[in-house]
Amino acid sequence: MNPAILFFVVVAIITAIALWIVLRPLLAARSGGPAHAEVNTNVDAIRIELSEARRDQRLGLLSEPALAEAERELESRVLAEAQMEVSSRAPRSKGTAIALAIVLPVLAIGGYAAVGSPVAIVQDTARPQAAMSADQQMAELFRMAEERLKSEPNDAKGWALLARAKASVGMFDGAMQAYEKAAVLTPNDSDLWSDYADAAAGQAQGNMAGKPIELINKSLALDGKNPKALLLRGTYEIQKNELVAAEKSFALAKSLVEPTSAFAQIADNAIADIKSRSGAAPTAAPAEPGKADTSPASTQVASASDAVLATVQLQLGAEALKVATPTAAVFLIVRAAGADRGPPLAAKKITGADIDKVVVITAADAMIGGAGLKAGTDVTLQARLSLGGQPMAQAGDWQSAKTATKLPTKTVKLAIDQPVQN
Repeated sequence: MNPAILFFVVVAIITAIALWIVLRPLLAARSGGPAHAEVNTNVDAIRIELSEARRDQRLGLLSEPALAEAERELESRVLAEAQMEVSSRAPRSKGTAIALAIVLPVLAIGGYAAVGSPVAIVQDTARPQAAMSADQQMAELFRMAEERLKSEPNDAKGWALLARAKASVGMFDGAMQAYEKAAVLTPNDSDLWSDYADAAAGQAQGNMAGKPIELINKSLALDGKNPKALLLRGTYEIQKNELVAAEKSFALAKSLVEPTSAFAQIADNAIADIKSRSGAAPTAAPAEPGKADTSPASTQVASASDAVLATVQLQLGAEALKVATPTAAVFLIVRAAGADRGPPLAAKKITGADIDKVVVITAADAMIGGAGLKAGTDVTLQARLSLGGQPMAQAGDWQSAKTATKLPTKTVKLAIDQPVQN
């Protein structure tokens, strides 16, 4: 583009921005102060809920119809918030705005014609500016939010919003730190504790034992009918093979939410998985201590859970083999195709002594109530050598490339020969 033309384009853009900054308070309705801030906060929270719903759909936890219904519900809530904002505004100052819109550009152009020198700055205006990537923009937004919270450390809602935003994009370490601060400020918020537990499960690659179940129990101690906490507890009970208790948890959670909600969809998937494992609703009482459970239902549970969905042969690359230690372990991760973040469909820990053996993935290895881990599902398989034996990837660990396949699948070979970049 001709430098002179570029210069005038830039001037026009800058003038438009300047006019917008000056005229916006006059043209826009004036905010009611705290009420306006509250509306913005509510809209931010709704955006995060929408992001989480779309993430659940990608993970196979939420059907397309349920996602559409969730989007419609959230859209209506955004419209309601917008209407609240409009109703709190004061009349506009149109006359003053129109006058300034005419006078300011005329004065600016006349003044620059008298004293300015366009030729002297053409090259500066033409210098390209590097565009920020989406990840950089997100990181910058998080940095700005954290800076604001440093100056307002008692803003519990701000910490909670930051935590949920980070968890929604898979930044679980940062989310856990923000949740910890929010929980200290609002220790009696059952919903906050359940969200905290969900982030802890994501950080642990879907394993509900340890920190996640501890936080789940805190949520349920405050509200025994918290739907999200009940869903998470049901997932923990499935992982412990406590199928009777798990079905009760999922059924109670479903009874507390709208039938078309995302939570109801997750509960339905989990209950269907439990029944498919047992062939019927698992209502039999647990076997007496010391006695084997030989009932038909228990036999069906074992056979369904043991159905092989994938077999994997692991191989340590030469460099990975050099750094492997006695405390090292390999984690085999199964994710829904296209889902790179959040809890996986399944995860399995293999000790050093068993690395050379064929690894079998069955429905019993499911991490999210069994939802999605079934025949016909498109998945990716990846193995990671964790030198510290921890589920979260760390610098110094080694991993394999991701391999796409459809369940069930024959033996897949995964070579652990790529360093983890953190």
